[in-house]
Formats: sequence, structure tokens, C-alpha cells
Amino acid sequence: MAKRIKSKTRNISDILKGKFLIEGGAFSSWKFILFIVVLALISISSSHKVDEKVVKISELKEKAEEYKARFALVHSKLMKLKVESELENMVISDSLLALEKQPYKILVPKVKDE
Repeated sequence: MAKRIKSKTRNISDILKGKFLIEGGAFSSWKFILFIVVLALISISSSHKVDEKVVKISELKEKAEEYKARFALVHSKLMKLKVESELENMVISDSLLALEKQPYKILVPKVKDE
């Protein structure tokens, strides 16, 4: 019988059993695994931060829409109050009457100081 020569190649059963983690050159495997774990943790934390920012942005957009709606409502009320007929009705309720003729404008000439 011929002796089997162990080769450096790994087959699937060795990988599944984890022999590559305990053999002689396992230190390089552990370094690579640690590197992958660190990258995964960085990826997860950055993903969480992005999610938090997306939620905050959506909340701010909702507030902005609410403020735009409030502005539109107040602006329409102001435009209604600026209408002359509306002002006249408000003044009449205070028992003031509108003038039938326009008031006179008095012009005073400027006097130079001597």
C-alpha cells in the first residue's frame, strides 16, 4: 500500500471542522478573521448612524410642511383683513364711520435755520 502524502490543500471537511484555525499557520487566518469582524462592526455602526439621520431628516421635513401650511393659513387671513370692505366692517363695529370726502393734505415748507 502506498502511503498517502498529506498535501497542503484543504478540503471541505477540514474547513467545516475548523482545522485551519488550529493548525500551524493559523495566526494569519485569525488576523484575517479579526479584520473582517472589525470591518463588519464599522459597517453596522455606520448603517445605524445613517438610519438615525434619515429618521431625523424625515421629521424635519414634516415640521417644514407643517410650518408652510401655517404660513399659508396666516397669510390668507392677513390678505382677508387687508381688504377695504373687511376693514370698514371692523371699524363700524367700533362705532367709527368712514369719511365721505378725502382729507386735505397740508404741506408745510421747510425753513432753513439761520
